[in-house]
Amino acid sequence: MAPRSLLRHCFEDALKTKLKSIESQLNEALNASDARSTIGSESASVISSPKITESTADSSSVTKRLEEELAKRDALIEKLHEENEKLFDRLTEKSGLGSAPQASSPSANKPANGQGREIGRSDSSKSRSPDVFASPVSQDKTGNSGAIVKSSNELAKTTPAGEYLTSALMDFDPDQFEGFAAIADGANKLLMLVLAAVIKAGAAREHEILAEIRDAVFSFIRKMEPKKVMDTMLVSRVKILYIRSLLAKSPELQSIKVSPVERFLEKSNTGRSRSSSRGSSPGRSPVHHHGHGSRTALVDEHVHGFKVNIKQEKKSKFSSIVLKLRGIEEETWRQHVTGGKLREITEEAKAFSIGNKALAALFVHTPAGELQRQIRAWLAENFEFLSVTGADAAGGAAGQLELLSTAIMDGWMAGLGTAQPPTTDALGQLLSEYTKRVYTSQLQHLKDIAGTLATEEADDPAHVSKLRSALESVDHKRRKIMQQMRTDTALLTKEEGGSPIRNPLTAAEDARLASLISLDNILKQVKEVIRQSSTGPMRKSKRKALLELLDDLLTQMPSLLDIDHPCAQKQIMEARKVVESLQEDPDDPAPQSNALGEGEVSQWNVLQFNTGTTAPFIIKCGANSSGELVIKADLRVQEPKGGEVIRVVPRPTVLADLSFEEIKGVFEQLPEAVSLLALARTADGTRARYSRLYRTLASKVTALKETVAEMERGGVFKDVR
Repeated sequence: MAPRSLLRHCFEDALKTKLKSIESQLNEALNASDARSTIGSESASVISSPKITESTADSSSVTKRLEEELAKRDALIEKLHEENEKLFDRLTEKSGLGSAPQASSPSANKPANGQGREIGRSDSSKSRSPDVFASPVSQDKTGNSGAIVKSSNELAKTTPAGEYLTSALMDFDPDQFEGFAAIADGANKLLMLVLAAVIKAGAAREHEILAEIRDAVFSFIRKMEPKKVMDTMLVSRVKILYIRSLLAKSPELQSIKVSPVERFLEKSNTGRSRSSSRGSSPGRSPVHHHGHGSRTALVDEHVHGFKVNIKQEKKSKFSSIVLKLRGIEEETWRQHVTGGKLREITEEAKAFSIGNKALAALFVHTPAGELQRQIRAWLAENFEFLSVTGADAAGGAAGQLELLSTAIMDGWMAGLGTAQPPTTDALGQLLSEYTKRVYTSQLQHLKDIAGTLATEEADDPAHVSKLRSALESVDHKRRKIMQQMRTDTALLTKEEGGSPIRNPLTAAEDARLASLISLDNILKQVKEVIRQSSTGPMRKSKRKALLELLDDLLTQMPSLLDIDHPCAQKQIMEARKVVESLQEDPDDPAPQSNALGEGEVSQWNVLQFNTGTTAPFIIKCGANSSGELVIKADLRVQEPKGGEVIRVVPRPTVLADLSFEEIKGVFEQLPEAVSLLALARTADGTRARYSRLYRTLASKVTALKETVAEMERGGVFKDVR
């Protein structure tokens, strides 16, 4: 294993070095793009008007250079992503100790939304977009209210990639890094690996990998939030993935109403934008904008808009002369001012979106790539000088809209992933709220089921058992959900600004379950009584014991709810009828013993016993004409003794199937001396002592010696000699 481990570490170091080199090239390209890629003015104005005929040539030239820089940046981003994916594949392959990677189709390397694999690009501008990794809400609707609660199979499912990421996220220790930059680099690389893992998993397995690493991801993010080292745009992308995964499996969330993008944008000089009537615009998604009624509104109607401050440049010859006198090229100055203005818009957009849950909802409910198209459409409609037509100016206008929409999107994304101690960021708050909604919906669903079961009247033991099993299953699922809620890392605690989850009251359902458990136990005892009654004629003592047991069951009725009384009473009364209808066993020793007279025994043998606890007493034994053991003794051992009585002593086999109480009932029909000599603490002990006493007495009777020998050969005696 040592050579393999060494090879692994060497390979990882080489890949990481190459990755840092590519990132350095990317940063240089981005800086160059900021300095040279935009069209600006020398003041607060940011966009030059394509209507100015004398600047048409300059605009075309700048647009061409802009496209070249964007192409270079795209190539670097693509290369960075490929190297990042290779690193991820190698790491996960090694962490799986040579396990074969799961095969994936060519489309598995692309997001489900069809926007390509680029980590930082949208479909048109190829600048960073929040929707690149998010799959559409409609992608997987096979799940229902079980979006959070996992089955045992789901909990046990692991993959090499998931195991590696879980370990890496949980084991990340900022104290092992030197300096802020090193910590930030390590943390952001892990977030990028999470995004790469989801892309590689493809649409079919996206939800599985997200579920597998969910706890580790949110524990890592919450741990790193106070240090403020994470790229908040990466944080936003990761959380959008999780919220959309939850949306895809939760119908109760898909009907949530979110405010349209127009409510989050307004012109700085005229207030609310004039495009609120654009409900049928092709750039809008009609799926997420619902009317009032059954739909659930997420946010308050009073949504403040982000003020977009864009002014049309007023070209003047005087400003050109001033720049020439100062030795500054007009194009260089224009690019410098434009770049600064775009960065200013991005920062303002970031500040606007921090803690903005309504905006976060717009991001997660809008299909991938559509939100930026909506922003571009809003800009084109509200700033007409950006949407001119014409062969010469078309390219320039498109570039201006793209730059502005990207600046706004980047700022919003960065702000939505910025934490607000002691709570988390807006997307985290939204995820916590949505997760609680799903939990609450699941608990309410279980309560509805339990409520229906709790009002159903049981007809027979089978129905009682079925109802009890169903209510216990619902109660088990409810407790499982409660346990998951307590351990869910995505939920915010009260100290973190989270709202408490209102658990539906289940007192009535719990009371019915307790009643059914008691009823089930009563019916099992009734069933046992009926079983014992099915053996034919019954001894009087045993029948008496069974009837007393049924009477005792009737006294347990107060422990049942009223709805369960009819079933219990019906079963107990039917059992009583069965017991009372049985004939008494003709071999019952009690009635026969009373009919015996002293003349039926030809010879009595006298035995004296001393237990040590009473005075010595005498038992006389003999045999009757039927070959049965007969004893004659005082009714009681101590005074008043009650005189001598004659009784037939039952054979040990009579006690074989009797309970302890039934055995004592048999002894009550015999002289007290038998109980003193044979009664033990348990039924088995009593049977053993009785067998010993029976052998002792019968052995003294000459006529019964052969009978005793046969009983010994047949294993009738239960005592151990």
